[in-house]
Amino acid sequence: MNGLPEHAVPDEVETEDWALAIRGSVGNPRTFDAADLADLPTETFSEDFDCEAGWVAEGLSWRGVRVGDLLARAEPSPESQFALVHAMDGDYACAFPLDRLESAVLALELDGEPLPIEHGGPARLVPTGDGDCWESVKWVAAIQLTVGRPDGTAGEIALGGVD
Repeated sequence: MNGLPEHAVPDEVETEDWALAIRGSVGNPRTFDAADLADLPTETFSEDFDCEAGWVAEGLSWRGVRVGDLLARAEPSPESQFALVHAMDGDYACAFPLDRLESAVLALELDGEPLPIEHGGPARLVPTGDGDCWESVKWVAAIQLTVGRPDGTAGEIALGGVD
């Protein structure tokens, strides 16, 4: 087993017709389905996954598409500075400075297997480098680029690395 704890999957999470929407302050709003992502270059990286709850999953191997590659296809406006990454459950979003989000990976595989729904599949945001476990958004459904800094007042928005 990969060492990540399994959590209940919200009823709103439906993976059969999953697609990722990129919208907001972009010149070319895009939707990517699994077949679209399979045609893009992927990267594999391994690292430990530390959670603020006190557990560590060591040596996880993630494989996916660099978020910067996806955003480039949506043509962010020059004014875009931030992005909200929305979970499929409709309740959770995490805000990132755009330059930090570009280096993250939209993980589609974990330890050489398709990412299971219990661990955020079909696609989970995995920020590279230092970060907090709550920034690793499960069940990613949309990335919304914004000009201004999200304030965290609408719904449950975590401000990942947004000062």
